Amino acid sequence: MGKNNRQHRAAKQRTKRRGAAGSARPSGRAHPLHPESSQNRPSTHTAFTRAETGPSTEQLHREQAERSLQRLLRFRGSERLHSQLVEHELISLQPDSLQLMDELITGRLFLLVASLWEHGWQPLDALHVVRTRRPRSVPLIASVIMEQARRANAEGRASRAWLDQLRAVAEEGIELDLPRPDHEGWLLVETMSTAGFRLLDAWTEIVILTCYVTDLPILEQIAPPPSARETLIRNSVPGIQDSERHKLLNRIRALLAKAEATSYAAEAETFTAKAQDLMTRHAIDEALLRETDEQVAVIARRVHLQCPYASTKATLLNAVSRANRCKVIYFAQLAIATVVGVPVDVDQVEMLFTSLLIQATRAMAEAGAARPGSFDRSATFRRSFLTAYAVRIGERLREADAAATESYGKDLVPLLQRLEDAVQQKFDRLFPHTKKTGEGYYDKRGWEAGRRAADRAIFTAGRITA
Repeated sequence: MGKNNRQHRAAKQRTKRRGAAGSARPSGRAHPLHPESSQNRPSTHTAFTRAETGPSTEQLHREQAERSLQRLLRFRGSERLHSQLVEHELISLQPDSLQLMDELITGRLFLLVASLWEHGWQPLDALHVVRTRRPRSVPLIASVIMEQARRANAEGRASRAWLDQLRAVAEEGIELDLPRPDHEGWLLVETMSTAGFRLLDAWTEIVILTCYVTDLPILEQIAPPPSARETLIRNSVPGIQDSERHKLLNRIRALLAKAEATSYAAEAETFTAKAQDLMTRHAIDEALLRETDEQVAVIARRVHLQCPYASTKATLLNAVSRANRCKVIYFAQLAIATVVGVPVDVDQVEMLFTSLLIQATRAMAEAGAARPGSFDRSATFRRSFLTAYAVRIGERLREADAAATESYGKDLVPLLQRLEDAVQQKFDRLFPHTKKTGEGYYDKRGWEAGRRAADRAIFTAGRITA
């Protein structure tokens, strides 16, 4: 055997002896990328894996949904552009991300609605502004309001007046099939899709509505929300039973209903005059029942004005309020007015305003129809008509109020002044910063026609009996 062969065989024998002594490498060879320190424990990693755990698939879907929703809710633009952006985001998302985004935007709207109540809004206020801006979103916002109220247990916490508003809102949400009380997984897009909306249309509507609600301003807190666990001032006064008060209010409503229903101006004048006289005497009788040192209860109530000519209708509301010892402020951006006064006066202002508005609208239509195609049908004519009607009605109502008040004698003056001071203090506390506004241009024919219509409503004094 040659020298080289002997050396090679000796080397092989040394290698075998080292292996027999117990090598840490089970295979006899070390992977060049594995460190020696890790050879004593089994490893599941390769050169192309990381030891730390990465984000789960669900977490990735949620982050994607949150980013998409943030982009949608930051955008402000036309409905067409909103729809295009929504479509782009929907295409980029997987089904799991869409489901998560539905959960996110549903929760966002619930939180926004709850925040509205804490910032002065009430259920019918929200319904009104959505109807004014996007009428087709009314069932959607109504459904959100009702579901939020159910989750917040408003039934056990809210005042009677608040619950009355919720019942009115519930009628608007029927189209979207309100959830059952035990249904916790209710989602907006899913609900709208079940109601027959296309996916793109449903998402566009919900996104636009959410943006609109997000941008709503803060209102004055005229009544505590359900979360405050307080009781609203009752619309009644100690000393007169609720049943008797309701009987009087029903008589006033009946008179106003007759004034609205008749097509004869003379009958409408008579019924409206009787209603105003009864209102004045009713308010004074309740005021006289109070103790002299008793604190005057003053409330605020919102009146929602409908377009067209919402600001001009506010002029009529102001005229009616002034004649009934109340004060009014109008929020033109939202077409919402707030009436401040004692409860009985506020009730009566709301009733009389509604009736006179119906009569004014009918008289305006008759005046505008005198000459088809003429200027009498223009917006300027109608706005002028309603303004003149409001001014003249205010004059007549104050005359009727003064005549009824005089029959009680001079002893009533200090009481009425006390009521007026209490109303003014409440108004100033709620609305410390106000300004007067007025119309800029009037049509002469519209103004004269409006005054003539108001002149027909002559208010007479005299106690009204059942």
